[in-house]
Amino acid sequence: MKVLNLPTEILGKIFDHYVHDRPKVRQVDRARARRISAYSDSQTHPVDLTHICRLWRSSAISMPQLWATIHAFEIESEGDVKMFELWLERSASGAGTYPLTLTIRQKESQGQETPVQCFGEVISLAISQHQRWRHISLWLYADSQPFFEPLYAVAPLSTLREFQVDFNQWNPDGLRHLIRAFCSSTALRSVRIGVGTDNALMRNLVFDIVPWDRLTTLRFFALQPSHFIRILSSSMDTLQHISVSVLVSPFHGDSTTPIPDVTMRRLQSLCIQNFTFGGHGSETFDRLTLPSLRELYLPRGFEDPELQTRGWESLLSLLERSNCKLQAFEFGDDNIPDLIKNLKSPLFEHLTNLTLSSVLANHSDALLQLLDALSEACEETQRPRMLPLLETLMLKFVHSKDSVREMVSARVAAYGGWGKSKLRRVCAQYIDFEEYALEMDLNDRE
Repeated sequence: MKVLNLPTEILGKIFDHYVHDRPKVRQVDRARARRISAYSDSQTHPVDLTHICRLWRSSAISMPQLWATIHAFEIESEGDVKMFELWLERSASGAGTYPLTLTIRQKESQGQETPVQCFGEVISLAISQHQRWRHISLWLYADSQPFFEPLYAVAPLSTLREFQVDFNQWNPDGLRHLIRAFCSSTALRSVRIGVGTDNALMRNLVFDIVPWDRLTTLRFFALQPSHFIRILSSSMDTLQHISVSVLVSPFHGDSTTPIPDVTMRRLQSLCIQNFTFGGHGSETFDRLTLPSLRELYLPRGFEDPELQTRGWESLLSLLERSNCKLQAFEFGDDNIPDLIKNLKSPLFEHLTNLTLSSVLANHSDALLQLLDALSEACEETQRPRMLPLLETLMLKFVHSKDSVREMVSARVAAYGGWGKSKLRRVCAQYIDFEEYALEMDLNDRE
């Protein structure tokens, strides 16, 4: 069958794959990137499909799903505004109700009026379609505040499920109005509040506006431990995923209210990328019980000296108290002896995915210790002694690819062959300081 004779449904799947297949997207030079595209790094564009032939043009224009995910990157000209308007128009074809996913990043004006005016036109066009918003992500500078005032008049929103906002020098009133408008949606389930919200704003603004008891996913740039626990206690029956870039110590003069104990019944995934003044991190673990926890991500580990003394102790107590079956774990400091000792605990015996993000390239002896521990077999059970259910292992910045392969072979032998081994994928980055990765897919081995 010739491609021009394909049924519309098949053609639609091909087009959708072309526009939205993220794994095949490559990094794009930002200076040459299209200002309007489906994603920040897209090299495929639905407009290209309309230039092939008359059939493809009419088909692509009639498919709102090709146009309803819009990334507007640093709009700076009327041409960019027209393209944004074109995408909105085509995403509304048919009944005009197809849900929108919008990512809009403002260009810093640096005193120039044109980028600010063009950005304002884009925001006006986006607000005109507020009844179709499903997901929205914004990066905003202070001079954009007036453009959002029409949004406050049309709220409550009805279909918004997720919003993400990063602010740069917005005043508290504007911030309050914008977050309140987003939180007016009864469909809201996911919130990310990034840079630009300090602790005073978090304490006096966000807590009184965000409907914590309806949310399943939360992401923050920075939180104090007391704010973190307060949020958890307000969403203990609904929250499933929470991520914090930095868990910070209270600033001088801030409240030091005692942290209560909290049981999160449904929390499955917890990520804390970095601790500052680490003693507060262990105190946070001490207050939590997470019976449904399946994924724990600590990409910077317990690198703070203040936290190293109690970090692992508090973490193990959390896992034991929660009686959870942790399946995915990421950890990132260089204290390998402690890591090995603790990963041998029965508390990690259900682990299937392990990511070690510490810089082991400069610690070859520590890496060998880790690989030796992963290679050790238990003759009584005919399986590896450490992490027997491990399926995926991600090692960042390791030193020796041969030692990684030897570890894999040892684990396979412990199970009696490739067919019985649990390990299915191993990836190690920047081996021997060269820019390539060792990636072993073991699914097809016999």
